[in-house]
Amino acid sequence: MHSDWDEENGRLQKILVFLRQYKIAMTQKKLQVDELVDYSLKHFNSDNAEQFTELTFNVSNQEYIERKLKDTENALIRPYFARVDFTPDDEPKNERFYIGKMTLMDDSSRELLITDWRAPVAALYYEGRIGRAGYDCPDGHITGEIGLKRQYVIEKGELKNITDIDITTNDEFLQAALGSSKDRRLKDIVTTIQAEQNQVIRGDMFRPMVVQGAAGGGKTTIALHRVAFLLYTHEKRVRAAQFLIMAPNRFFLSYISDVLPDLGVEQVAQTTFEEFAMGFIGRRLKINPSVNVIADIINNSDYYSSKLSAARLKASLAYRKTLIKYTEFIIKKLLPENDFAVEGSVILERNVIARMLAEDYRYLPLKRRVDELKKSLTNALRRRKPWIIDDINEFYDNQKNKIKLLMPDSEERRVTITRLLDERDGKLKAAVCKSKTAVKRYLEQFHVLEPLTYYLKLFQNRKLFSHLGNGLFSETELELIWNETRASLDVRCLEAEDLPAVMLLKHRLFPPEDAADIRHIVIDEAQDYSLFQFSVLKDILKSQSFSILGDINQGIYSYKGIEDWNDLMSEVFDEKPGFFTLKHSYRTTVEIMERANRVIRHLGYLTAPLAVPVIRHGSGVSFITKNSLAETAASIDADIAAFIDAGYHSIAVICKTEKECGALKKLLRSEIKQITGKETDYQGGCLILPSYLVKGLEFDAVLIANASEENYTSEPLDVKLLYIAMTRAMHELKVYALGGMTALIEQLIISPDVL
Repeated sequence: MHSDWDEENGRLQKILVFLRQYKIAMTQKKLQVDELVDYSLKHFNSDNAEQFTELTFNVSNQEYIERKLKDTENALIRPYFARVDFTPDDEPKNERFYIGKMTLMDDSSRELLITDWRAPVAALYYEGRIGRAGYDCPDGHITGEIGLKRQYVIEKGELKNITDIDITTNDEFLQAALGSSKDRRLKDIVTTIQAEQNQVIRGDMFRPMVVQGAAGGGKTTIALHRVAFLLYTHEKRVRAAQFLIMAPNRFFLSYISDVLPDLGVEQVAQTTFEEFAMGFIGRRLKINPSVNVIADIINNSDYYSSKLSAARLKASLAYRKTLIKYTEFIIKKLLPENDFAVEGSVILERNVIARMLAEDYRYLPLKRRVDELKKSLTNALRRRKPWIIDDINEFYDNQKNKIKLLMPDSEERRVTITRLLDERDGKLKAAVCKSKTAVKRYLEQFHVLEPLTYYLKLFQNRKLFSHLGNGLFSETELELIWNETRASLDVRCLEAEDLPAVMLLKHRLFPPEDAADIRHIVIDEAQDYSLFQFSVLKDILKSQSFSILGDINQGIYSYKGIEDWNDLMSEVFDEKPGFFTLKHSYRTTVEIMERANRVIRHLGYLTAPLAVPVIRHGSGVSFITKNSLAETAASIDADIAAFIDAGYHSIAVICKTEKECGALKKLLRSEIKQITGKETDYQGGCLILPSYLVKGLEFDAVLIANASEENYTSEPLDVKLLYIAMTRAMHELKVYALGGMTALIEQLIISPDVL
């Protein structure tokens, strides 16, 4: 037993008593605030500003109390998980910080009972070592001495273990966390955040950040912890609703859905690029998703199709420039051919109006430019209208005087003058009437179409398309883009690579939508995004505040995605992003990662470093050849049963294609769910799924169904798919093959395994 056990256990009991009392007090306070809110809602008067202010305050207070009660409930189970003792240089007094998921203060004694893991001083626990250390806070850089770092295992309010440590990496606490079985969804890692991860989490919010993370490096989890940290640090400047998390699909979003609530964060928007795009465009579009494209490539081994080549071209910044030139063409075509005039009196000349649209309002979307022009025309007409009336009166007064001088007083002169005055009155009446509708009628020539309509019209004009792309693409490339896009449009479908183009048209032609209220965006699996996608997101959100996380070695959409982070950092952002590398893999055992690294080396070129596994050993990787799919299914059934008996909760059978999944599932006796990519809810358990859908997921045990030479060739895409499949495993990995094992696996021992 630890020498400080009694002291630490006594303190824990004191904290639990305080938390129970705190919960009672907050519950009472909540009842009072609930009553105030209910009363205000029942007697609400929208004309009473004071009442509205009071209601807003009480609703905000109600949300705060609910959040504190939830934090308190969690804290009663585990109030804190670590302690760090620190003596600042400028105040030689030893301070103890007990680190947990909330801040808890005893107001009567002003004693800080629990320090939130996101507080600046908590960085000492995650990054500091015994001895000299420091941390950054609003007051500057604080230096001093760390005298002690301690970890606690507390379960249901009961102290189970105490461990004194120096650093967090490779300690028993981390080993225990990594060695545990995987349950249904991704969980928080506040107790085991490592130094390299902590630096990413606490990075500057207002500078773009790019993170190259190894498979199993915790990129997704770190991104979510970063959101929680930024909201804590900038709570007076940003709200949760102003954060956006962008992930590959709804299935993956379901998989990570528990992390932010566990960290006390609610209401953060979570979406996919396709969903965000259609929300911004303002209509549902028929899209051929990228996952369908990659599935076709894999199913048909069609690695170099014209469709992929066209997608690569449309994902480029050159295509973005083409669309920008198209918006300039649209604006030029809308420039007026006539002056703005009423009854022959010119209010504004066409060249002045053209300059307004093309130059003066250049910073605005086209639709907003037309709105501003309307204001200018209306104001100009209002100023000019009296002059128009005076001009008409002056003209007819002159005419009347001429008649009086040239014609003697007679009935004929009186008739002529009367006719002239009637004509004047008609002109005056017409001028007044026409001035009421003059602006509206003039603006009818500036009819702005929907962005999708403009995009479709572009691919109805081959000559215009070639002209716009000249100098940006070769004739062969332009022909390729034209043919493939026309083929999609002929069946009334857009490719995923068309979405940034339509978004750009929307952004430049129409006023910005609510998306501009997003203050920070997190993009996971970012290696699969194109430069055009990043660029259009930056333009729409009018922000440089990005957290971009991915792994180049897992870029299965490399035909359109990022192959080198330098391209993104140098060509998209105005400010050079901060760059971090997470080289350690915390997911897999040393044995599994070593074998996976041998596979990824077959790419021949690596722009990202190999993953370095944390020192956690397990069973060796099993490589087994079979003669038929039926034999493989029988062995997999036995493996699944053995894994379940061993206490594993999540098991994945990974095939290369969806078709192979279906064929194998028919032969399996085990209870297993097939994943096709259309699912929106991650239920965990035992799954069978294709290789291109497993990125970002992790399982206790993985069974690769058929790593044969035929399935996994030396093509870069096959290399990445096999690497991804292997690195999903936390504890156990078995690799089966029909006939002969792929040459990608440098075989040490291949067992024929006749069962």
